[in-house]
Amino acid sequence: HHAKVVKNLLDEKHIQYLYLPPYSPDYNPIENMWSKIKANMRKQKVRTAALLSEAIRKAFSTIRTSDCMGWFRACGYVQ
Repeated sequence: HHAKVVKNLLDEKHIQYLYLPPYSPDYNPIENMWSKIKANMRKQKVRTAALLSEAIRKAFSTIRTSDCMGWFRACGYVQ
């Protein structure tokens, strides 16, 4: 986000930030999360709208803190 107000807020809190290209999946941990969600949805093989909501809930419940840390590590944001 390049808005001046956001930049000022981050600077004020001494938060380091990087400007990334508009689309760079290698630096975007959310891409890894969506990959895991989609794989889980495929595994569940839901074929009706009635079962979709519960399948989505189950897929999201598979995401763990350790997954998130690994994805941020893989993108180079934490060590």
